[in-house]
Amino acid sequence: MTKKKQKNQKSGFNLLYIFAILVFVAGATFLCLSIFAPAKKTDDDTSSNTTTKETEKKKEDDKSENKDDNNSENQDKTPKKYEEPSETDPSKINASITKNEISNGRYSLRVTMYELLNEGTCKLHMESSNGDTLDRSANVIIAGPDSSACEGFDVDNIKSYLNSGSYDFTVTINSGSKTGSVNGTIKVD
Repeated sequence: MTKKKQKNQKSGFNLLYIFAILVFVAGATFLCLSIFAPAKKTDDDTSSNTTTKETEKKKEDDKSENKDDNNSENQDKTPKKYEEPSETDPSKINASITKNEISNGRYSLRVTMYELLNEGTCKLHMESSNGDTLDRSANVIIAGPDSSACEGFDVDNIKSYLNSGSYDFTVTINSGSKTGSVNGTIKVD
């Protein structure tokens, strides 16, 4: 029995030594980190002074603007986008080119209109400086809940229709009494 007691006491001392070593290592790690990597200061004297000065200046500016406006709403707080109605012409179609590329000999052109058009046509006219031309037509389709698009202009084997060179193009969009156009350039190699 004495040997069992001695064995149990040794295992108890071993666990106590391991626990003491772990506590020591954790404390040493914490001490080293606090010495060599101190926490960053969140409030610097210079930044807090600058912030205080800026805040005071903003308050003074707000007070002077309120006096000038005779207690009316500050005009600078409302974005201009929402102040007045858009000055766009309702008979014009707002459109842009969303794809204009030649890949594996196939020319692809896509045009998106930023309004919902139920019908219409898109006409493509390409022309180079030496007089080579290409004309195509496509229908207007609904592309999303509030946008439309040209069905797309795809020309397989573009080199069989056009010589190498740079081509300027115009896509003209007609939908009822509305019209619009977009311009671009493509290089055929």
